[in-house]
Amino acid sequence: MKFGRPRRPGRALLALVIVGILSAGGRAIWSNGVFSTAKTGFSGTCKVTANLPGVQDMEQANGLVFLSVGNAQAPGPADGVYAMAADGGKPFKLAGGPKDFHPRGIGLYSMPDGKSLFLFAVNKRSNGRFSIESFAVTAGPTPTLSPQGMIEGGQLINPQDVAAVSPGTFYVANGTASKFAPIHLLQTYGVLSGGNILYFNGTMFRQVADGLYGTRSLVMAEHGNKLVVGGLLSRSLTSFNREPFAGTLTEDKVIVLPTGPEKLSLDAEGQVWAAGHANILDWKAMTADPHRRASSQIFRVRLDGEETQQIYGNAGAEIAGASVAVPLGRNLLIGSSLDGRLLLCSQ
Repeated sequence: MKFGRPRRPGRALLALVIVGILSAGGRAIWSNGVFSTAKTGFSGTCKVTANLPGVQDMEQANGLVFLSVGNAQAPGPADGVYAMAADGGKPFKLAGGPKDFHPRGIGLYSMPDGKSLFLFAVNKRSNGRFSIESFAVTAGPTPTLSPQGMIEGGQLINPQDVAAVSPGTFYVANGTASKFAPIHLLQTYGVLSGGNILYFNGTMFRQVADGLYGTRSLVMAEHGNKLVVGGLLSRSLTSFNREPFAGTLTEDKVIVLPTGPEKLSLDAEGQVWAAGHANILDWKAMTADPHRRASSQIFRVRLDGEETQQIYGNAGAEIAGASVAVPLGRNLLIGSSLDGRLLLCSQ
């Protein structure tokens, strides 16, 4: 009896490698929206209300909008936290920030009395090191920042945003969590997961979620019972149920979006507003060359009904690479970390 020649293990290994490469390539193409385009259109009108080096994030409280301003190309003296009246006016820089202050995402915590306000900011210093800066915000028509503390740690690898739970506890989103250059590159393009969420309990950081893709934004919802996470490279929102004492998270639902969300905000009804990028490679090209014009998209998402609606879309002429949007009644404030224009839109 003759037996067939055994298959060489090398061929099977080669086949596995080819399948892995094709799978990784497909994942990268989808994550980055290589063939995606932004649907354009808006039912209202917009005007430029200010010019800033770059709006990284925005939060609103007590009739004010707080803006995290940082030059995406290089740290500059205009970087810092700004504020403006929610019913109009020009943004002004708040005094009290540290000398080397170049904020990314910010988070606000309002005490039950509705008067005392605390602000947390992810700070990328000029030397590339990260920290979380915390401030008490003084009341009045011209608020100032009163530093409360600075938190560092080896787990702050690539922090993007912060969500405050109390005056001393918060969550932080790491966009990527590997310092090893090849792995970091694969995580940056969405081939591998690597984003995670850290919880600071007042004393130390603890990882409470991982396996995420391009974690860029956090927002507290449902009176602090849920944490909503924006995944730039998963093109989705993930809501987590939150255990209030230990800060642990349990995944609730995932809502896929036709865009890669950068920053999130909430409106008075608890709906999530997401600013995103249809084609992330176009957005990254604008990061390298400010003369490029990446598209902008703003979506409103109902967490309960998982309903997604695009509110604003522009090819980049009006505002390019929008990073965050905050609803102000019937108005919509739109900022971009790459485009210096701050847009106020009336619906």
